[in-house]
Amino acid sequence: MSKNEKKVIIWGDSVTKGVIYDEARQRYVLASQTAASIAAEALGFTLINHSRMGATVLEGEKIMQRDLDRGLTADMAIIEYGGNDCDFDWAAISREPEAEHLPKTPAPLFEEKLKGMVCAATKGGIEPVLVTLPPIVSERYFSFISRDGLNSANILQWLGDKDHIYRYHERYSALIAKIARECSCRLLDLRADFLSLWNPASLFCPDGIHPNLDGQRFMGNSMIHAMA
Repeated sequence: MSKNEKKVIIWGDSVTKGVIYDEARQRYVLASQTAASIAAEALGFTLINHSRMGATVLEGEKIMQRDLDRGLTADMAIIEYGGNDCDFDWAAISREPEAEHLPKTPAPLFEEKLKGMVCAATKGGIEPVLVTLPPIVSERYFSFISRDGLNSANILQWLGDKDHIYRYHERYSALIAKIARECSCRLLDLRADFLSLWNPASLFCPDGIHPNLDGQRFMGNSMIHAMA
């Protein structure tokens, strides 16, 4: 790496990892091109991607602290969490739709921990960049979480309607934007970029939540514009 080359680290989940759903193989795989690698190549920065599939902000906080304790430094940190934090135990909901069910990370705790990560990055001399959540495709996501023998009627009973998933997901994305404003840090508004399209659903996998290969390329261009 040259002296003037920027170093960017990503702490995030499967979206910034570049995970897509391979329908033919019925499994998740890493995209041949990821948004982060596209942006790194276009802008010429060194990329350290510590995103992890399934990670919540609680896991992200631990990964970040471990990296900082080891002396990892960077010019910029892209911090992308929320999609797993606002998710639920759908099998439990399928069994007991009348019971109370909480998300993996309740919203107040999510906000507290994400703010803490922003502060930790800043304290470490790293510019934090927060990322809003790409919008989910409710119908696809509902079908996906109802697979493998789960009771879709019970899940729908608990939800009230399928678009409730979208609205709850949107709440966490709004929290991310709010934290960026309050902490005066840069925001990569992927949600707004996707929603500016006529048919954003075409850029998502059959699971309704992961951007597909074209979606990763679209996010790569968004990153380029936001980071240039």
